[in-house]
Amino acid sequence: MKKSALIGKILITGELKLKSPLLIGDGAGETSDNFRDIHVLQNQDGVPFIPGTSICGVLRDYAKSVGLDMFEEIFGDENKFQSAIQFDDIELSGKIVARDGVRIDGVTGTGEKGGKYDYEAVDRGAKGDIRILVNLRGVHRDGENPDDKNYTLEKVTGAVKKILGRLQSRIQLGALTSKGFGLAAVENLNADFYDFRKKADVIAWLTDKPASKKIQPAVENLNAEADFVVDAKFALNSSFIIRDYDTSEKSGDSPINAVSLKSGTDFVIPGTSLKGIFRHRAEYILSKFNVAADALNELMGISEGETKVKSRFIVAESYVKPENVAAVAHTRNKIDRFTGGTLQGTLFTTKPAWKKIPTRRLIFTLKFARQKISRLA
Repeated sequence: MKKSALIGKILITGELKLKSPLLIGDGAGETSDNFRDIHVLQNQDGVPFIPGTSICGVLRDYAKSVGLDMFEEIFGDENKFQSAIQFDDIELSGKIVARDGVRIDGVTGTGEKGGKYDYEAVDRGAKGDIRILVNLRGVHRDGENPDDKNYTLEKVTGAVKKILGRLQSRIQLGALTSKGFGLAAVENLNADFYDFRKKADVIAWLTDKPASKKIQPAVENLNAEADFVVDAKFALNSSFIIRDYDTSEKSGDSPINAVSLKSGTDFVIPGTSLKGIFRHRAEYILSKFNVAADALNELMGISEGETKVKSRFIVAESYVKPENVAAVAHTRNKIDRFTGGTLQGTLFTTKPAWKKIPTRRLIFTLKFARQKISRLA
């Protein structure tokens, strides 16, 4: 049997669901039709989608990092093998939302000049059909004897089990993954193994029917790729607001200038905000001990000029259920810092989320980890 002979196929299908917002930009920047700095990638019909190349890159990186059996035979090698795995684009049915941010000066703790930016993302909860096809060839069979017709495919199917386990547990796609973005998992995962030595499987493949054998996902250890993981629950003492300025809400006849950011009905504490807080506090502590920030840059990343270090400090977004807080409008005046008096014409209204009950109650979770390998997907 030749190494290139087609001996079977593995078809992986399911429904990918976003567990946090997804940012895959189109690279266009601000346009006359869209003033955001980064726009969500959309097809010609205006539907956001995940390119097959993005999913392939994430799974290839994972497979390489864990030393997956038959890595080159499955994902390809420019000097030896053509890739045996194919990924379709995933069209997402979900809401496109706007987020904004600002770069903070680590010394002063204030926003950098020109550091304000905004971007689009596909909100969590969006879903899309996933389809991955593995073409099995002679190179994937176990054993050295090319004339052995009783070969097995245990190595390649074992590798596919690990890929399935990763898809079922979680992958992270797109940008800002170290700040909680792009977390997704595949639901209703199915893997049909078509063995072309069996006439029934050949007919099933040609007639688009299920194969006689299924491949089950391997069990994933979710914390295996981190040196440490902190998963803690917190109570709210008073109120909070992560501002969302894109609002048409009113308080009486007066417009509300800013409301609390939401994802669906849940209030959001973004990973970008949490990571910024952690980093600023760490910089403050190091400065008090006159310690250089090199170790912090190696952990949390840096992008300044030619210096670029990817962050290994991963922060998840936190969500607060609406039944645990109450959004109440609050009207205030801006204060002149020199005189202590109010500034004329500066009355404004915000709508923060307040705790509902007088006693403490655990209402949101903070989770962060340090990577042990090149990518924590």
